[in-house]
Amino acid sequence: MLKVRASNCSALFTGTDGLTVKQTETLDGLLAKKGKLTENQLKKLAELTDKQNAPVTLGEGAKTLIEQSIDEQIYEYKDSIRTREMTKGTDVEGDSIDIYNRIFFTNHHKCEEFDKHHSLSHGVCTGHPDIVDERGRKVIDIKSSWSKKTFPKRPPSNSKYEWQVKMYLYMLTKNTGEIWSDGEIAYILTTTPEELMPDHENDSLHYMDSLEDHLRATIVKVTLTEEDIAHMDARLNAAVVYADEYVKFLNNKNK
Repeated sequence: MLKVRASNCSALFTGTDGLTVKQTETLDGLLAKKGKLTENQLKKLAELTDKQNAPVTLGEGAKTLIEQSIDEQIYEYKDSIRTREMTKGTDVEGDSIDIYNRIFFTNHHKCEEFDKHHSLSHGVCTGHPDIVDERGRKVIDIKSSWSKKTFPKRPPSNSKYEWQVKMYLYMLTKNTGEIWSDGEIAYILTTTPEELMPDHENDSLHYMDSLEDHLRATIVKVTLTEEDIAHMDARLNAAVVYADEYVKFLNNKNK
């Protein structure tokens, strides 16, 4: 019953579980020493072993995401929020892809309904990527910025959209049996349609055509690693368990 959409999955995957790469290396080093450990090393070994074996703990944001997904199905509704910023993103998507293609000398197109990778799913994961470059095994997610002011001039660190792209790559990797590790978030400056321009903002914030193309894109590179895949597998398994518990709670709370 649970469905996790790529577009809002970040709450589920944010944070870490188990050991970091460095901690794993430390544990392996301690285990290799066998019976030659000091008291402090034995203590560290126990700590790392406990952390490695600890069950995945979902945060409140992840639990809320799961509960909302179940609520929509059990209570039979769909919660859709539509803002001017979101409407612009949809309306100018083709223009943004054209700008991307001009800058990077590519010929990408928006995934349409009958394209091979338009609708992705694996287990409880679902999503609709913007651009799938099958030859390069690459996914590009287009973000059309609202205005010149909100457009990120430098690649933002820890973008909230990184897990969205990673989920697309995760599903493609799982579905094809091939490694899809290369992704991008492309922030693009595209002129805002006149009917969406707010009266309280200066029009100069929304007309972009006088800018040179190279000023109109900021690219964030995204890489799906083996560690990411293991992390996502663990979180998704924990999400299914929590979703089942929540369904049982709803079905039995007044019995």
